Amino acid sequence: MVDFSSEDWLIGLSTMGIVIFGYIVGFFFLYKSRKLKIRLLTIYSIGFMFAATAWLPIVIEFISVLLTENSINKVLYVYLMWIPAPIAAIFIYYIASEFLAPKKKWYVLTPFLVYVGFTMLGTILNPLGVVIFIEPPLTGFIHKAGLDPAGFSSFFGLINFLILLVFAGFGYLYKAFKFKGVIRKKFFFLSISVIFVVGFGMLDSLTSGITLVLVRIGAMSNFIFAYLGLRQEPERRIKRVKVSEEEVSFHKERNICLVCKGNVSRANYMCPKCNTLYCLNCFHALSDLENVCWVCNEAIDKNKPVKPYKEGDEPDVLKFHEKDTSK
Repeated sequence: MVDFSSEDWLIGLSTMGIVIFGYIVGFFFLYKSRKLKIRLLTIYSIGFMFAATAWLPIVIEFISVLLTENSINKVLYVYLMWIPAPIAAIFIYYIASEFLAPKKKWYVLTPFLVYVGFTMLGTILNPLGVVIFIEPPLTGFIHKAGLDPAGFSSFFGLINFLILLVFAGFGYLYKAFKFKGVIRKKFFFLSISVIFVVGFGMLDSLTSGITLVLVRIGAMSNFIFAYLGLRQEPERRIKRVKVSEEEVSFHKERNICLVCKGNVSRANYMCPKCNTLYCLNCFHALSDLENVCWVCNEAIDKNKPVKPYKEGDEPDVLKFHEKDTSK
């Protein structure tokens, strides 16, 4: 049996745990997203599993050396690490383009796809020439294969990271300051998610030992903030508030209920005058209270009296129940 150092055991077992945890979280989010019909959460869950797969060769290498005392094929190692990683970046960028530039999505997405394509092409054509294998001297296994700083793929890989950080990470942060309430929180959480995965991802090539383990845990912990930003989140108590034209436009583009800020699925109510969307829960609640659209004051239910909100009045409080997903 090979004589692993304490650092070998630490890197091997922790990376195995991170990969398994990544697949569990990815499949759980995929299940939740399909059940709640949240398309962007579906896309994120698939991207998250690609990110976890980028560390799979380390686990395979660890097991192979442990059981056979032989490393796996280095070309396979590079392909398993540096093909899934840029694909995961594509999913992150796609979600950001959906939120930040929905009408020009493919204009902002296409240049990034070109950069990612160059990175992957360089890896495929010259897998052993674009990376530096990092392994303990004499014994142990390959802990990682970092991109060679002087290599072709490393240059495009760095650009990919920077584009993600500026467009998605800081882009979400910029949007967060333009809105209030739930939308602000969602953009803020999405910003933290991208900063975590990009920032810790860049540090992965610069660290070792226990620091490397913490960096990888930090990168994978982005799922907490991504879920908070993408999940369907109706509020239980919401007061009547003024909404700007920009907020109304955002809700329409993203199919978000103006009242509870939850994603509107197939069953919904659309104001016949201004096309503002409301989920059925909010439609019924509003029809029992003000009975007017929050944007144009059009009557929601023609058969009920209208009680429009007036400036200075104490607003009614609407109570909502989160969607029952137990069935």
